[in-house]
Amino acid sequence: MSLNQISKVYATALLELAQETNSLESTEEELSALVDVFFSDDTIRHYFLSPLVDPSEKEQTAAKSVQGKASEFVANFITLVVRKNRFLYLKDILEDYRSGVDRLKNRSSLRIVSKDSLGKEAVDRITKSIASKFGREIRVTEQMDPNLIGGFKIYIDDFLIDASIRAKLAGTREALLQKKIPVGAFE
Repeated sequence: MSLNQISKVYATALLELAQETNSLESTEEELSALVDVFFSDDTIRHYFLSPLVDPSEKEQTAAKSVQGKASEFVANFITLVVRKNRFLYLKDILEDYRSGVDRLKNRSSLRIVSKDSLGKEAVDRITKSIASKFGREIRVTEQMDPNLIGGFKIYIDDFLIDASIRAKLAGTREALLQKKIPVGAFE
């Protein structure tokens, strides 16, 4: 089973259970907070990914660490993921779960990637424009990418709007190559 399939199977199961218990949003918040804790610290992440640590010890540690910090439902899910040796897929499970919640709530996911923060006003303008085009509620996340020269990229569900300087330069290059300007034409 591929990484994509594994995370989708777990996310779908969690989504169905959360839907039955009317806890879609709270489950997402709890899972997100726990994933942040588990993956923000290298020591914790390495512990759960280490083949040298006994699997039952990992399971007990996971159960103790989430006890009282999440509902019994989410705590049991985290323990199951660790027991089945799927800790590595936890971030992907969260993303697939979020996508499922968005589908159920008729909401679109908007991710804005830029070199520096665009600022609240620009993000609000982009969000309003996209919301009016798609006719849906929008969930916005902003991400910084120091590899961008300038501009930004917008990911909305499965669509990409690339307004980065790199994309514009590549487009200009391609247009010039298509013209096949003869050598010496500008002499």
